[in-house]
Amino acid sequence: MRERKPINIRVGANIQRLREEAHMTQEELSEAVGVTPNHLSAVERGVSGPSLELIERLCGALHVTSDHIIFGQPNIGMERDDFLSMIRAAGREQQALLESIKDLTDAVKEFKNGMK
Repeated sequence: MRERKPINIRVGANIQRLREEAHMTQEELSEAVGVTPNHLSAVERGVSGPSLELIERLCGALHVTSDHIIFGQPNIGMERDDFLSMIRAAGREQQALLESIKDLTDAVKEFKNGMK
């Protein structure tokens, strides 16, 4: 059995909590996001990490932002150094995902600031 990574365990627990708060079963959510119930179960248990594409679909189905899924709350205001430390602690596969999410988060912030 593969070793479960701490980030996968945290993200999986966040997904499970958000699903339960939305009063959805694993079957209902897995159908809404286009994965098998077994895959969603593995993600929620931290056995498997969600892809960026799956995170995007989960955000839509659960009506939350990626901050909810990844950090457990909206826009926690993580400082760049904290985020870089998190990336360094993650495995290579997760590093690319975290870097993409950071870039996306920065782009959203820039967009919001431009609307003011």
